[in-house]
Amino acid sequence: MPKELRALLADLEQDGHFVNIAQNPLAQFGTPARTYIGATLLPERNVPNNAYREQGIKYRTVVANDGTRYSPVQKKKGELMGSFLVELGDADIGRELSAAEYDMLLHALSSSSDMQAMLRILDWTDVTLVRALIEHNERQRWQAIVASVVQRRGDNGYLEDVQYSNPAGHRSNALGQWSLDTYDPMDDIIAKADLLAGKGFKVSRIITSTPVMSILSGNSKMQARVGSTVINLGGQLSIASQRADLAALARIFNANGLPSPETYDLQYRTQTGSGFFLDRNVFVMVCTTGNDSPVDLGDQERLLVDTLGYMAIGRAAGQSSPGRVVRLEAFTNKPPRIEGECWETQLPVITEPEAIGVIGAIS
Repeated sequence: MPKELRALLADLEQDGHFVNIAQNPLAQFGTPARTYIGATLLPERNVPNNAYREQGIKYRTVVANDGTRYSPVQKKKGELMGSFLVELGDADIGRELSAAEYDMLLHALSSSSDMQAMLRILDWTDVTLVRALIEHNERQRWQAIVASVVQRRGDNGYLEDVQYSNPAGHRSNALGQWSLDTYDPMDDIIAKADLLAGKGFKVSRIITSTPVMSILSGNSKMQARVGSTVINLGGQLSIASQRADLAALARIFNANGLPSPETYDLQYRTQTGSGFFLDRNVFVMVCTTGNDSPVDLGDQERLLVDTLGYMAIGRAAGQSSPGRVVRLEAFTNKPPRIEGECWETQLPVITEPEAIGVIGAIS
């Protein structure tokens, strides 16, 4: 006999289904149709404390000296050390499964099996509650990377800006209008890559938007780099301009020692509209860092290479261990409904501020 709805929720809670959905490490990367690129740069990491000092200790190679055969070894120091205070913030969402949807669940319980109703509840929990916080985290990742500031905003006028390290010259606006045929966008791009190289970093990924790629493909100086040589009737050689497609643009970047650009156009929804995780007018360059972050997927492990830091997940309110929390409760008073809540304590942490270069205000 099918279970009563409240009992079904209790079983899902007791069997750990809500915990598994809320704390699934694979969820931060999204789905094949909706992939969160920021999670590959700042993956989630559970931290035991909500306020702590991040100790960024790194090691570098220091060249050895010559010496005599029996002299003591010559000790050297090669540590690069730094630290900063991390104070996590809180995020939450509440949603209500309406009376009409509630009736549909009751119908599923009465006409079929508990499994169908359970799957509907778990899917609703994942899409409306857990994914809402995952997308909140993704939005904050890109705020930290692009603008070096995370904007915390909430009800009742709550607002707070969290500032990050912003080395001079790493974030700057385009020096010219990329859409003008008289300006060469590669001047800005190569200058930024040279700045990063001067600090010992090699650009490993370029992430931008489709509008920026369209501007690049329409720029005549970019087109000239992929134009085909033709012979005029007068015997003079000239370049036949043609719109540079994505493959052609990739070749231009590769020829200059840079990776092929990736486009990131994913949007998030709000109650009043929508926005893009990555601003439409920016060009982001990230470098090799040597930081590898393993992600435990249970029966396997995914290794993320050259990460910029991590998304710290701390102890949510009322919890003894780190992780997102989901709670669902069924109400039988009118209107009958299910109320769901999800909350977490988190903050993006960038440990490699000098491995980021951003060109903004592109038009």
